Amino acid sequence: MSPTLVPVEKDELGLILNFMRDGDVGLPDSEQVVDEISREANFYLLEGLVELCSRKLEILAPKNAFKIRILETDEQVLQATVYAEKPVLIIYFVVDSDGDSLEKNEIKLKIRRFFMKPLYHQSRFNIFGYLEKYETEFDIYFRKKHIDNGICSFHIHYKNEVVTRQDFPHNIKEFDIKIQECIKYVERLKSYNS
Repeated sequence: MSPTLVPVEKDELGLILNFMRDGDVGLPDSEQVVDEISREANFYLLEGLVELCSRKLEILAPKNAFKIRILETDEQVLQATVYAEKPVLIIYFVVDSDGDSLEKNEIKLKIRRFFMKPLYHQSRFNIFGYLEKYETEFDIYFRKKHIDNGICSFHIHYKNEVVTRQDFPHNIKEFDIKIQECIKYVERLKSYNS
């Protein structure tokens, strides 16, 4: 059996070796490079370097990253939907089977990585842009789901009613249209209840 060679960029390899020698290393300010180093560190089981990369990625995250709220249990979903003053948008994102062992910061990182990637070669889903755009309309949460059909979905709840449950559209514009339709529906519900 021949050894498996793992391709690593020269600069990344230098950082990994420096970390192994010194136990610490200065990471670059490029989110993409730090993400690649993190993947390599995870492969080589360098937990300290993975943690260092996670902290660096949090620093590089946009200022409103704290707005990512995660619902971890069904009870939290129930509390978020029943006691909310405004409609609740829950975005269900897919994790693989080891998702149960993820810490909250790792989940936030997975959310950022997923939503910052192009969806089906469409424009990027700027999660922070959507959080900002719809924060006055909705309480927005994220909830992990395990791979079933591999498709992310979203649910909107208002006053103990499920407004919609849909798979995440393939096109960002379709998502915007669906959200706008739900906002109009909720407005009609509000006017009926007045």
